[in-house]
Amino acid sequence: MRDRDALIAALGQAGYTPGRKDVPPLVALLAGDDAHATAVRRALARADAAVVTGALAPALAAADDGGAARLIGALGDAAGRHPPAQAALIAALDDARPRVRRAAVGALGKLGGDDARAALCAYWDRDLPADHRRATAEALGKVGGDEARRRLAAADTGDDALLAQRRARGLLIAARDDEAAPSEVALDVAPPGPVALVARCRAGLETVLAGELADLGLAPERLGPGRVLVELTGPLTQAYAARTMLGAGALIALPTDEREPAAAIARALASPAAAALLAAWTRGPIRWRLDFERGGHRRALVWDVAARVQALAPALLNQPRATTWDVVVTDDERHLELRPRRFTDERFGWRVADVPAASHPTIAAALARVAGANAGELVWDPFVGSGAELCERARLGPARLLGTDLDERALAAARANLAAAGRPDAELIHADALTHAPPPVGLIITNPPMGRRIRGDAGGLLERFAERAPARLTGGGRLVWLTPASERTSPALRRAGLTLGFARDVDLGGYEARLERWDRPT
Repeated sequence: MRDRDALIAALGQAGYTPGRKDVPPLVALLAGDDAHATAVRRALARADAAVVTGALAPALAAADDGGAARLIGALGDAAGRHPPAQAALIAALDDARPRVRRAAVGALGKLGGDDARAALCAYWDRDLPADHRRATAEALGKVGGDEARRRLAAADTGDDALLAQRRARGLLIAARDDEAAPSEVALDVAPPGPVALVARCRAGLETVLAGELADLGLAPERLGPGRVLVELTGPLTQAYAARTMLGAGALIALPTDEREPAAAIARALASPAAAALLAAWTRGPIRWRLDFERGGHRRALVWDVAARVQALAPALLNQPRATTWDVVVTDDERHLELRPRRFTDERFGWRVADVPAASHPTIAAALARVAGANAGELVWDPFVGSGAELCERARLGPARLLGTDLDERALAAARANLAAAGRPDAELIHADALTHAPPPVGLIITNPPMGRRIRGDAGGLLERFAERAPARLTGGGRLVWLTPASERTSPALRRAGLTLGFARDVDLGGYEARLERWDRPT
């Protein structure tokens, strides 16, 4: 079990997933400290929901009002994955502490479902204080359904302007969520006219993505870290053939003659150009939600925009829960970016198994692209993980594939993924990368352990690997990898006679590593 300082440090690691023993101290930290509440809840949402629920329930009774309210929020996060947590949320509506009851109302509204709706309707029927009445009105709107709508429609708001506002919003949400027809993005349909499309990637991979897009017949232009601009005249499938791309969005300019932000956003989204594009690229109802690249909730602005768009373009349904499109106000606040949300991304069909902290497929694709392919070469991933790099290299042409790892779970995942990629013949061995001696290798390609994937000195491990890896390469062979300690690994590789042919610092989601290609002379 970690001490408090170690837990707080772990919370700062990208993608930190608590183990079973970490959950109780994290719950205690959440109950006692508001400063780390967001990070703790994010971490607990990645942990085993049953373990989290089991730790939260007894902690609720002992916590003060504020701490208990925070614990209820985490319980709501767990309830979507573990049904017993929902029963605990419903029971919290009878808690003696008002802040706990109100937090439970909010959590049940976010959770939704028949049981949450019935509990909230029963709570609405009680004699509630004004702030609880308002919170419940908002929650009833989120859960929707006939019973919730009847209560909201019949509510007497008197002179409570805030309750009237929450009631109106609740009825608006309930009405917009009535549309149950399926909806998805039509990737295979050409737009009505040329579209400025922003393709996104990990920061540092812009040149790699731009090269891919150019190969696909597009003319890329770098916008900034993690962003490449192209003009698209064909279907979205043309852009989504780029394997190093995280996602894409169509740009719609905000009007420059409008000072009021809500009016500017609504006019842009409801404009003929945007409406025609969304109609062409959507099968079924056009659902959207508003977000801001700079972050922040801005609830009043969101509601104002939703009301204006409903008046200007009723076919555009503001339905955040089942949205088909994320409508994002760009960081410079000069454009909307229409990002497809509900579609089937067929690029990485080989990904049928995973292990913690495995390579993201777009990173594996970038490594493979930088590596290139020599037909029939032996390709070795010494830290194979789930096999992503080998799967992506296999797509580029014939090769013999070899993966080694010390984790049997990783080898099992790699075996499943390579079979799905059509390469069940890949050789996967339980072996140490520092001692295994494969036959002469044409390509070493790997995303080695770093960050939370390793406890200890990652730089030292990779430095030792760099000292022995060149000896395994054939003439003309390549080492393509990510290293968080290039200042330690590069000297060893140069001493062995390798030449650095490519280097980019890449953001891996909270920490940086360098994507490098080293070549052995022929």
